[in-house]
Amino acid sequence: MNFTLQDIIGATQAFCLFPLVIVFPGYVSGWALDLFNFRQRQPIVRLGIGLVLSFVVSPIILDLTSSLISLKFSLLIICGFAAASAVIFLKEKPAATPATRFHFKTIFGIGVAWVAFVILSLIQIQWKDQLYSSVVTVSDQTTRVSIIAAMTRTGIPPINPSYYPGHPIQLTFIYYFWYVLGSLIDVIGGQSVDARAALNASSAWSGLGLMATIALYLRLRNPNNGETAWRSAKIGIGLLAISGLDTLPFALLMAKIGNIVGNVEHLNPLQFALETWKNLEFNILTLLGQWVGSVLWVPHHIASLIASIGAVMLAQSARKEKVSKKFTILTIAGLGFASALGLSVWVTFVFVVFWVIWLAILSLQKRDRDLALPMVFAGLVAMLFASPFIVGIFQGNGGETGQFPIAFEIRAVSLVEPFVKEWTSISRSLLMLALLPVGYLLEIGFFFMAGIYWLRIRGKETIRSNPFYLAEFLLLAVALVIGSCLRSTLILNNDLGWRGWLPGQFVLLVWGIDIIEVFFLNNTNVTSASITHNEIAKISLFLRVLITVGILTTIVNTVFLRIYQPVLALGIGQRNYSARLAYDYLRDQLPANVITQNNPTNFYDGPSGLYGTHQMVISDITAYGVPLDAYYKLVDKVGILFTNRNTTNWQITDHLCRENSIDVLIIDNNDPLWSNLASLKAQRLALYENTHYAIFACGNYAHNKR
Repeated sequence: MNFTLQDIIGATQAFCLFPLVIVFPGYVSGWALDLFNFRQRQPIVRLGIGLVLSFVVSPIILDLTSSLISLKFSLLIICGFAAASAVIFLKEKPAATPATRFHFKTIFGIGVAWVAFVILSLIQIQWKDQLYSSVVTVSDQTTRVSIIAAMTRTGIPPINPSYYPGHPIQLTFIYYFWYVLGSLIDVIGGQSVDARAALNASSAWSGLGLMATIALYLRLRNPNNGETAWRSAKIGIGLLAISGLDTLPFALLMAKIGNIVGNVEHLNPLQFALETWKNLEFNILTLLGQWVGSVLWVPHHIASLIASIGAVMLAQSARKEKVSKKFTILTIAGLGFASALGLSVWVTFVFVVFWVIWLAILSLQKRDRDLALPMVFAGLVAMLFASPFIVGIFQGNGGETGQFPIAFEIRAVSLVEPFVKEWTSISRSLLMLALLPVGYLLEIGFFFMAGIYWLRIRGKETIRSNPFYLAEFLLLAVALVIGSCLRSTLILNNDLGWRGWLPGQFVLLVWGIDIIEVFFLNNTNVTSASITHNEIAKISLFLRVLITVGILTTIVNTVFLRIYQPVLALGIGQRNYSARLAYDYLRDQLPANVITQNNPTNFYDGPSGLYGTHQMVISDITAYGVPLDAYYKLVDKVGILFTNRNTTNWQITDHLCRENSIDVLIIDNNDPLWSNLASLKAQRLALYENTHYAIFACGNYAHNKR
């Protein structure tokens, strides 16, 4: 079957199975505890609440049942939630109003379009004997697919699929809860769904979850009903298409270096544009401000945001409840933070700081002081349920970097960073601090200005009088301070600075809805008397420009991510096709307990992560928690199998394979060993061979196959 068609079918089937873990658990929880007045809601609103609450409860429940009991027990839990959901729906059959049916059609259309967009953005495109991936697929997905496949094969937590120093090592030094859901769908889907299909489907569901979170949050926050609530939700969903102002420096670079139709050696105009965009996006700018990009690249961070916002919404909804109900609701909020921690440590870190500050302020207020103790209880619940995951994190050593995971550093404005390399640390930090507004305007565009205008419209008294406004202000302030002054140190990328901003981005998106209602829809109820009609017209025009540029940035980024390989990565199509054929052979023809090995000196080998379904001895794909000295020692020891050009027989190779527990070698035509392939094949037939790959049995496995 054509690989593209295969990917579409697999991702679609995985998408259809995902409600088992991402809708039904929350649906049952919402009905059982009547969270957010679940039982009084319309059917489509119930589904939205169920989706949001599933992000709150599913990750932590399914991780604990899988890791402490068994994967089979988790499957029983899933079946129980599905059966309970069916009983609730058939028993109550909530009627939908004509207006709700109309909105359902609109939301359904948006959902279908979104799912199709995500699947087509992430699948591999086959043209004859060439196969092309999205940039997302060949970079971040290699690790995530490998972890999901390892969970399906070895359980939860998984055995590290790319580190086997003679015995299995559990992979715990990573936030992996999102992959638990993917692995369960992989198991349920059988041969029709693999780890890649499950991960692609999860990206679609994280986007739908974000849309549902926006809609539910607005219903709780704004004292309106009916058409106004639906309109606000649709505006919020539309704002997800807006990114930063990345296209402006892109256009300036193109004009400065030589316009898009100019002569550039070895590059046609489209190749030149792609290369310029790649350098801009990966070396200068970040994913900050790109909602669509974040859902495609990091669905687990988006899931953590949803779980955390869900916990905050639960706390807000508990204000007028009785004491016992408050504790019940905040218990679920605690589960939300436990889930969020296992989905993204960095997003949760921001919410923890916010929660402590919010708790302290509420304790000083007479009106909401009785919410403080249940909020403390929620924190205790979160720590209790997340404790196995936290223990696992500390058992992993992060490669023994010797660094604290967070360091103080003023957020860099990358466009000017090359010019201040020789400056003193203090001078550089002061300059970056002064330029932060410029950097944020470039990175989040419309949302940066929406935040400024919102603060101008809402006075201090208004912010203090509305509990949602106060929480939003505090959350944005915490995200701003952390994102501007701290960075993560575990990897080169500043994940804390990028992902820790997601809570702030959510607040700015909500404020952006208010701003659009003021300046575009003339909602006089929220218009400040200090803003004249003439100012409104000017601000409205300015915001329209920012929105246009932001949408253009999203379009350009999405298109370039999809077409980068076929346009710029020349020759990669045939290699991708050969790699998938080779790894499909391994999956279909070799036992699951066989240990395979490709050249570990080829760092970030995409095919082994995307297609591999067997244990490897050493690779950088999932080298989380592996001591650096042990990692490089094993790379050198195993790498000689592929880099020794003098290998002419199997004697030494078989010895090294036995010594390192390797059963099968995966050789590609870039490995130095490839030059000796003819002499090796004369002594031992390849298990599989194509233009770019050859697979051989070695060591004890070769001896047993005779």
